Amino acid sequence: MKQFTLTQWIVILILSLLTALEPLSIDLYVPGFILISEALNTSIANVQISLSTFLAGFALGQLFWGPLADKMGRKKPILASLAIFIVATVACMYVKTVEQLWIARFIQAIGGCGGVVISRAVVTDYFDKSSTLKIFSILALIMGIAPIIAPVIGNGILSVFTWKALFGAILILGIAMFIFTWFGLPETHKPGIVTPNTKTNVFADYWSILKVKKFFIYSLIAGIANGALMVYVANGPFLVMEKGGLSANAFSIIFATNAFGLMLASYLTTHLQKYIPVNKLVKLTVTFMFAVSIVLLALMYINVNIYIMLGVLFFYIFPIGILFPTTTELAITPFTENSGTASALFGSIQLLVAFICSILSNAMSNGSVVTVGIAFLLCTFAAFATIFVRIEAKAKTALVE
Repeated sequence: MKQFTLTQWIVILILSLLTALEPLSIDLYVPGFILISEALNTSIANVQISLSTFLAGFALGQLFWGPLADKMGRKKPILASLAIFIVATVACMYVKTVEQLWIARFIQAIGGCGGVVISRAVVTDYFDKSSTLKIFSILALIMGIAPIIAPVIGNGILSVFTWKALFGAILILGIAMFIFTWFGLPETHKPGIVTPNTKTNVFADYWSILKVKKFFIYSLIAGIANGALMVYVANGPFLVMEKGGLSANAFSIIFATNAFGLMLASYLTTHLQKYIPVNKLVKLTVTFMFAVSIVLLALMYINVNIYIMLGVLFFYIFPIGILFPTTTELAITPFTENSGTASALFGSIQLLVAFICSILSNAMSNGSVVTVGIAFLLCTFAAFATIFVRIEAKAKTALVE
């Protein structure tokens, strides 16, 4: 695999920052929930709904930006999405009611997801196939770093400024990304890709991609992996502090350690793929997670020491860092003509499946550690069952050309 040029590293940096928009937009303002609820004279639960509207906008927006990027190129849609993101972020700073915040966050997500979904298409456009997994691993690493630093930045801002400054920081990032994209990101959509024969029916485009079994299976695996991660994030404080009896500082260290594991796994993926075919690497990773989830559930059932449980939990979270870049590459790289549409559908499926996993986990919750272990096991069983469904050796040629 060849070394990247300076220009390519600049493109990678821009794509990484665009990818970081989602976790930063989510986690940066979370420390301000109490202050926002007081300022808007509402409950924290109502403020939390703004997070749900953001995720809904993010899921739906991807379905719009992907096909648009295939028809109009990559750069202009990214700039348009960032413009929407910037305007909506300003609106978030000046809302007077929580309902206005819900709407502003929804529109903010519609704009913010454009850069994220199109970034994946830019990777397949701009870099040769031997380098795509390395780029997706870098983007996955950034996705691991951003949620760690965002709350820290948010708390730092709140120690000096009001809650509006949280959105001010997000606004600065959005403006910076607009400038970086304008001057630093080349148009990567190959000349001649958009032709008079290109399909104009977006739903037909999505359906044709969805029928490719390889795409569908790896999109499901990505969604289940993300769902397992969401189950961990949602139940982490319960496991560590409430049941484990550890302090908030200890929880922060544990959270950071697991996040480091995710990043390390994403980094190691580029080296592992030199020795193991990517599709086989996914199978081995899912099998390993399934085995660990069985052990983890057994330890939770016998109420083992918290430190032993956390040690095993690390090895449950670690493989997710391998699955993120590998499933992305396997699902998206076969598509060239409509890689933006494929990327959009991949992202929406991933978010939808993760959302379903988290909802089912919440429905199962009864205050017992064992139910959390069952949720972990069900996620990995679903992934295990999916990955060993026979994948067609060759996708339909007409769909991936």
